[in-house]
Amino acid sequence: MSRTIAEACTRAHEENISAPFSPPSLSSPITPARRPRMASKGRDHILPSPLHPHILASHQFLSWLTPFGVSAMNHELNNFPVHVITHRHLVMSQSVSIETLSNYSAGLVHFTKFCDDFAIPEACRMPASEPLLATFITHKGAGSVGPSMLKGWLLGLELWHNIDNAPWKGAALLCRAVDGAAKNAPKSSYVPQREPVTLQHLQVLRRCLDLSNAFDTAVFTVACVAFWCCCRLGELVIDVNF
Repeated sequence: MSRTIAEACTRAHEENISAPFSPPSLSSPITPARRPRMASKGRDHILPSPLHPHILASHQFLSWLTPFGVSAMNHELNNFPVHVITHRHLVMSQSVSIETLSNYSAGLVHFTKFCDDFAIPEACRMPASEPLLATFITHKGAGSVGPSMLKGWLLGLELWHNIDNAPWKGAALLCRAVDGAAKNAPKSSYVPQREPVTLQHLQVLRRCLDLSNAFDTAVFTVACVAFWCCCRLGELVIDVNF
């Protein structure tokens, strides 16, 4: 039965794909020269495919293709030139930072590996049906990763669908699957709570700083704002290498 459904799904998408489309090379944000890495464990490798080239994680959202995405771009070429369409894809991918894109790409890789393992046709991977997404989360996530990682996987898959103008079918079924998987998260996925920062800590910090020094003054200012406004330090400081 499952093979019959898969074959029907593949045929339906093939019928909707018009003339063969040769995807253009997309402009990517300038990043330091790095080489893409393979998964450390062989069993985690996805099957080789021209639709999923071995590239940097942050570039997968622009370069990993599906029959649906190719068909959608073919259709759009009737109204817009290639550079206009690809520019939209690039700008949408920049709605999150390069670091976030790299983190989100884990969702694409794990989902692709899951589909490879169960021989899910490429045509059925986008738009992914809600049962397929729910099965992916319960099979790959439950008992393996924590709630935040599950959320990251799905956010990555949703962004991938958005860029390719594919409908995202996450609703009640997927929410239940995520809630159940989160309750089965391993203990190793949780970080123990740390001791709270107290007013006494601020007083000790103040005694150790020289407020006539601009840098020390900035440090104490940030510490006070973080303490009294209940902020995370990542919200107040900038990561810059001088």
